[in-house]
Amino acid sequence: MPEDPFDDLKNGSIVGKRYKVKDLLLQCNVASFQVMQKLGEGGCGSVFKVEDIEDKNQQYALKVEFNSANAGNVLKMEVQILSLMISKKHVAKCVASGKKPTYSYMVMTLLGESLDSIVRKHGPFLNVSSQVRIGICVLFGIKQIHDIGYIHRDLKPANVALGCVSHDGNPNSSIFFQKGSADERYFLVLDFGLARQYVTDEQDGKKMRRPREKALFRGTARYCSVAMHDRFEQGRTDDLWTLVYMLAELRCQLAWHDVEDKVEIGDMKRAISDADLFAKSPIQMLEFVKIVRGTQFYHRPDYEKLFKLLDDVMKNADYKWTDPYHWEPDKKRTPSSNKKLSFGLGRKGSAGGTPTKDSAEGGGQDVAYFTAVDFTSNPIGF
Repeated sequence: MPEDPFDDLKNGSIVGKRYKVKDLLLQCNVASFQVMQKLGEGGCGSVFKVEDIEDKNQQYALKVEFNSANAGNVLKMEVQILSLMISKKHVAKCVASGKKPTYSYMVMTLLGESLDSIVRKHGPFLNVSSQVRIGICVLFGIKQIHDIGYIHRDLKPANVALGCVSHDGNPNSSIFFQKGSADERYFLVLDFGLARQYVTDEQDGKKMRRPREKALFRGTARYCSVAMHDRFEQGRTDDLWTLVYMLAELRCQLAWHDVEDKVEIGDMKRAISDADLFAKSPIQMLEFVKIVRGTQFYHRPDYEKLFKLLDDVMKNADYKWTDPYHWEPDKKRTPSSNKKLSFGLGRKGSAGGTPTKDSAEGGGQDVAYFTAVDFTSNPIGF
């Protein structure tokens, strides 16, 4: 094995006879070897920015996974998931994949900044307008993967990112999101390496996969469901629990934010009330978490009802999809309507008020990025 298993991924090298590794500012180590020009890194691989040598206006993300006896099939699962979702809207596209002697790779849509990065820069807490729009986007992303028969199992802010627009504005591009389109401001769910199929194809049609009595811990302790802490099989409802904790954290510090022990985190999740969890969030979130709690392993989640709760927050406060996000300039903001926004009642003094920081963008016509119809389809059938 060479000293650097990714030696042929140096700046300017070509992967798949078409994708040129670009020069980036970030340099860091992976395991015991140096890897250059990286956008980020995971447990067994890295992400590079590459240029299409046949169309230099197009840039992509190159994900690589080190081949070793201990490495899993993370990229193989990602390629499979993205291939199944190729015809769906608001998803990243896989354009190429392959395997080298020392690593496997996948070339995919180059996305924008992750939610985790945004919160670190502009948080720790975002305004309600941003919270509910992010929630709708991620809820839709969750439904997209559930609709092809898989669950994500590792949703977290680092695995949610903004869409990235095409550099040349090519309206025929199927890989990049176009300037001014909804996808440019849409948060996409990504990183499907820990996904698991929850359906089986049988002669008489698709059926739910029978849950194992005990399952290994998968996911991130900070956001996973209590069921995962108890090592129960994860289902569709467990992905929704990760969304619950993500949305709560956008407005209020999680009680276990500085706790590392999985058992202690699980106990704290069991103990916290919904009112305390969503103390700084719109009151509709209390019904949101109630619906998620009532969704059992074999139940199809009521995505439409969950969407309508988030959409109700937007309508009541006159929020628009065209409003600037919390971290964007306020240059087009005008005072909001006189409608009131009620918050969870878990803590004294948080009973409500008129949204001013989250006010709507003046003079613009809102675009309905999502409607209830987007959350009603049921291709699996159960």
